[in-house]
Amino acid sequence: MMMMRNGFSRLASAVLALLLATAMPASAAPFEGYVDLRYRYEYQHHFNAKNYGEQPASGESCDGFWLQRLRLGGSWQPHQHLKLAVGLQDARVFDSDLDEEGFFYSKKNDHQNNAYRDEWELYETFVEIRELPTPAWSIRVGRQTLEYGDNRIFGPGSWGNSGRYQWDAVKLSYNRNAHFIDFIWGGYILHEPTQLSLRHRHAGYGGGVYGHWQLNEKTVLEPFFLIKYDRHEDYGSEQGQSKGDLQAYNLGARLAALEGIWFYDATLVQQWGDSGADRLRAWGAHLLVGRRFAHLPLQPVLSLEYSFASGDADPADGESNTFLGVFGARDRMYGRLNLLDWTNLHDAQCNLHLKPHKQVKLQIEGHRFWLDQEKDGWSLNSSRYRDKTGNSGRHLGDELDLILTWTLPPLRAVKKENIELLFGYSRFWPGEFAEKQADNSAADWLFAQISYKRKF
Repeated sequence: MMMMRNGFSRLASAVLALLLATAMPASAAPFEGYVDLRYRYEYQHHFNAKNYGEQPASGESCDGFWLQRLRLGGSWQPHQHLKLAVGLQDARVFDSDLDEEGFFYSKKNDHQNNAYRDEWELYETFVEIRELPTPAWSIRVGRQTLEYGDNRIFGPGSWGNSGRYQWDAVKLSYNRNAHFIDFIWGGYILHEPTQLSLRHRHAGYGGGVYGHWQLNEKTVLEPFFLIKYDRHEDYGSEQGQSKGDLQAYNLGARLAALEGIWFYDATLVQQWGDSGADRLRAWGAHLLVGRRFAHLPLQPVLSLEYSFASGDADPADGESNTFLGVFGARDRMYGRLNLLDWTNLHDAQCNLHLKPHKQVKLQIEGHRFWLDQEKDGWSLNSSRYRDKTGNSGRHLGDELDLILTWTLPPLRAVKKENIELLFGYSRFWPGEFAEKQADNSAADWLFAQISYKRKF
């Protein structure tokens, strides 16, 4: 209870400071500020962030808790070629039954990497130099968010309370009309709740080249070549040699046309390199096709999706074929319970989006999940939920997700203000593999969220 009072008092102090700042006279340099405050209640039944079932190996089977996240900051442009940004993020959890220190402790990093809590961490703090040596070029150095396309390749994972990926990076950009190409290298931070990330190591490193070409008015092509690098010597080999580093090269492209009655979105990635002492040879793909029915009541939008990530068919041949993803989000990708990631996966998905009111949207999503290879693991916890004999089958389970979004009118006549209510319910029915390796009980997830965003 004391922690909760301290958390809210610090939050109140931060918001008060921000309001006072907005009341001050504008400085000579243009200032653009923002505040983003979010509260969410979640109830997890028969699962947690690492385990599935009524009697999980770690953590709690059923848990209800509150998540609070505050992001605030701003940017100044003291010169036409220079932009300075400073931001903070404060993420907290209340009433959770988890022993966070043990549950989120990472052996390879010797720190917590906490999905719920990271107190007063730097967020969007960087220096950007623009239009040098020519107007097309710019460079950004510092703490930043990297996101492209549908967030499948690069995405912050903002649904998670602390965020999945926050980067300390250098990004060199070339922009011309609607086209751009970015050259990136950096490391993504560990979310250690009480330590500033500058005081400990990064969780991993990576970067490369990401491009965006506007082929026509509706169609974009986004080619990329990216390196995913982890030097913590945590990747064991299939032949039993000592653990080593990960070095994964990713070559692929996204092709999408999201406007109009018919729309589609397709991504293909080839992955190779070294995972410890093993060769890495894997690939992933995603395809979405949909149609809008704007002339019908509720303006339905119907779409079909298929996500694929290769798995490893032979756990003893010295070659890893398990696709490891790149740097993407997973919070809206492979079921809302976040029981799956883009690895050893087939996900057949059907979506129906309805608009019963101009401020209300309803999303209905159905999934059927399989493992690509029955001898490989389930990405929820691949070391625990794995059957190297292949006798547990491939069907992981089925999931139904219902998400209601209600955008409220501004509290007052303030430009760039957004207030949003979000409600959701999901249910997962375990398949043959989940029943044999984890539990035969269904899992449920319930949440309610309110968010307030304002730019000034």
